[in-house]
Amino acid sequence: MRAVFSIVLIWLFAISASTGVRVKRGLSIEEQNKLLDVLNADRQALGENMGIAFEKLTYNRGFEMTAENFRCGSYSERYVWVPLKVNQHFKEVFAKFGGMDVYSRAFFIPKHTKIGCSKEKTCSHTTNVGEDAGKTKEFWGVCILGPSSEYHRFDDSNTPENNGMPSYEKYGDLLGIQPK
Repeated sequence: MRAVFSIVLIWLFAISASTGVRVKRGLSIEEQNKLLDVLNADRQALGENMGIAFEKLTYNRGFEMTAENFRCGSYSERYVWVPLKVNQHFKEVFAKFGGMDVYSRAFFIPKHTKIGCSKEKTCSHTTNVGEDAGKTKEFWGVCILGPSSEYHRFDDSNTPENNGMPSYEKYGDLLGIQPK
């Protein structure tokens, strides 16, 4: 009887393992190509306006997996992360950086060559202290760019913001990211 039970259990396990379907959370090939075409064109146009060269970005599945598994609130020296859609409180918090659009700039670091994105990644954090106590920052979708997190220092007289840099939200719109 034990042998029959063991065989049935193994058989059920084999059936469930062989019919498992992985949910794809990254971008389709069409979405990857659309993002790369638009973003690389924007990088080249900004580079022409600023008189500097931007490397061409390529899509990287490893960065896509990093985006899918991104730990909210984490930091890495190997890459830069950029949300694709944010709530109003998130915008208010990050508007305090003296007019510098840190998330849009992350798409426009000249030496970056790789990008990978997740449309499904969401993060939220509710502040517990200070003037923002009880307010929640949220974002939907994230892209990882690299190969490093080193920000490019632009001359104050020649900033991306003053030369037609698109907002990071353009790329969330392009990919159809919607707050959930």
